[in-house]
Amino acid sequence: MSLSTKIKELLRPWVQKIRKMLNPVPLWIQLIFIMILLTTAVSVQLVHKDYTSTKELTLSQYLSTTSQILSLEAENSDWYLDSLAKFCIQPYYDSSYTRIIDQKTPITTEQLSYVKQQMFYNYYTRSDILDYELYLINQDMIIGRNESQQHFTVQQNMDIQPFLDAAEKCKGSPRNLYIESDASGNLTYYHTLFTVPGQIIQAVVQVTLDASFTRRLVKDHSDTGEIFLLLNNEQELIYSSADTLPFSLSELLPLPSSEQPAITLNNQSYYLVSNTGTTGDLTMVCLMPEACIDAEIGHLGHSILINGFLFWLITVVLIYLLLKLLMNPLKELSVQMQRTGAGDFSTRIQADGCQETFELSQSFNGMVRHIDRLIDENYVAKLRANDARLAALEAQLNPHFLYNTLQAISTEALINDQPQIHKMITSLASNLRYTIKGNVMVPLRQEMNYTDNYVFLQKVRMGDALVFSSEIDPASLDCLIPKISIQTLVENSIIHGKSEKQTSIHITVTVRLMENDLLITVRDSGCGISDDRLQKIYEDFASQKSSGKDSGIGLANLYSRMQILYNRETKFVINTEEGKYTSISLTLPVSRDHSQDIFHERSSHVPFSDH
Repeated sequence: MSLSTKIKELLRPWVQKIRKMLNPVPLWIQLIFIMILLTTAVSVQLVHKDYTSTKELTLSQYLSTTSQILSLEAENSDWYLDSLAKFCIQPYYDSSYTRIIDQKTPITTEQLSYVKQQMFYNYYTRSDILDYELYLINQDMIIGRNESQQHFTVQQNMDIQPFLDAAEKCKGSPRNLYIESDASGNLTYYHTLFTVPGQIIQAVVQVTLDASFTRRLVKDHSDTGEIFLLLNNEQELIYSSADTLPFSLSELLPLPSSEQPAITLNNQSYYLVSNTGTTGDLTMVCLMPEACIDAEIGHLGHSILINGFLFWLITVVLIYLLLKLLMNPLKELSVQMQRTGAGDFSTRIQADGCQETFELSQSFNGMVRHIDRLIDENYVAKLRANDARLAALEAQLNPHFLYNTLQAISTEALINDQPQIHKMITSLASNLRYTIKGNVMVPLRQEMNYTDNYVFLQKVRMGDALVFSSEIDPASLDCLIPKISIQTLVENSIIHGKSEKQTSIHITVTVRLMENDLLITVRDSGCGISDDRLQKIYEDFASQKSSGKDSGIGLANLYSRMQILYNRETKFVINTEEGKYTSISLTLPVSRDHSQDIFHERSSHVPFSDH
């Protein structure tokens, strides 16, 4: 048994229960329920798809826009860092200034005054600088001023470690710079000055920047809920738009590739966009929480949901109206059929709407009129029942009377425009006359007519479940064969060949004339015969007696008649394959004249055994 068959067997009880439950439910309600389920499923799918596509589009636009903004900001940052680098290397444009920086002997008061004066001029060339200091490595001296001082001062024996650390980190920058943030959150910019031969660092410039630079960077990111981070070339956090990061920087580093915009930090989902300048001195990172994206499309989600509900509601209303319109004629037909079933045959239906319901109502009206007429005729027949009963008692019930009666019924059916009944009765009457008249041996032509009539009557009962065909050698039509022989084989195929699993059975009769023998074969596409049963049938043939109801009384009867009717040897062969087919072949001597000596003298007196 295949898997699909097993599944069908398991589901069959449930299907039957569901069908029983649905029997009292009107068809239009069942259809509306099914259509509502389908419409709901389609609406939910469309809403989900629309919401998902809107979210993907919003996210794509955010990533694209943010990436473009960061690209522009990276260009501006590179330009800004270049301007700071030019500001820090201004001593190289003054040879005296350069000699003082490179000088290893203690500088004089006059030289120191010159350096202060140059730094003073440089300081006021920019408006974004808070502190400006110059650490001279050869002199171990810091010259500069901060925002709270008015003049440049000289400091010695100070903590120079920040300058030395910054100088070491400047080596990793193509522009010899390093940026960090101080305790106040301001950006501190370092730049090294060195001798060209040997690349020996002579001085370190420290510049503390005001907030104008970071304000320009963060202005396009402050109203969207995203977190803006600024990292230096050492991947150190030097600025954050959030007062407190909701995650640790170690979770973020190293930064994922641009092909992976979605990341999870501290169990929260973010979309990341980053950009590093052309030299890599600054890296800008934008982190947008997924919750912000969801909130941004929240109002669009409400609109999508409302539109989806309206689509569902309109569709359901239209389906209801359409099904109501289509089902009304069937409902009217059902009501009238109930009235007819209760005995009211005066009902008539005028069902419009479509061709099928119109034709169905016309057929119903015609059926009711016909039944009403038959009731009237039956009532009249009852009035004459006593007279008919008396006449029937007086009549002699013999085959001739029965045949004549069938002919009368056939004529009456034809008069009442019942050709199918007429043909059935005519076939039955013809077969009745065939069985009660004539010789034991009949021409093949007559036997085939008898068989055709029998098959016709069986097809009325079985319909398309019975398929019959014949292939007759024209030269054999006048040959004599035992009466009701081929019909017996056909009837055996119909009774024993068809199984419950088969929807139809195909029976083929073949007659071939071979020199002095006539070969008659009846083959069916039925269930076949088992080996045990076939052996039992042959045993019954040998003993010329019946093997019981299931073993085929007709076959044993036919075999016995063949042994009686012919002096010469005949053959009765059964070929079969269980579950596929059965083929029975008769090999009979050829005869076209009753006077030939191949028959026993008693053959004309052999009674026909009921099959």
